[in-house]
Amino acid sequence: MTYIALFLLAFVGGPLIFRALTHNGPSQPAFRRLALFTALCAATGITLRYGFAPLWGRNFMITGAGMLFIWGGWIGVLAYGAQSFRRKDPGFWMRRWTAVIGAVGTTVPWFGLASASLIVG
Repeated sequence: MTYIALFLLAFVGGPLIFRALTHNGPSQPAFRRLALFTALCAATGITLRYGFAPLWGRNFMITGAGMLFIWGGWIGVLAYGAQSFRRKDPGFWMRRWTAVIGAVGTTVPWFGLASASLIVG
């Protein structure tokens, strides 16, 4: 059941978050918001991971929240890159391809979790 929830979160939630972050055009305020979002997510995730190291893997809430924040930082980096490409080429095809590649990129961490689960058994 947990893997189904993670699958839905990664394959539905991730692309929706990416779309929300890249919905506005590549303007200067949008870049600032993306940078702030990415920095806050990454800092919070790293703080939960290393600030509560003895609880990591033992406490579901800290581990889950840390992973979600680190994943949010990953999505922010993807959105920032997509907006950078869109700023260079504001055409239809660049918007289309950055949307597709970014949405697919948000699912990469799920494949890591699934692979680790197969290895552990």
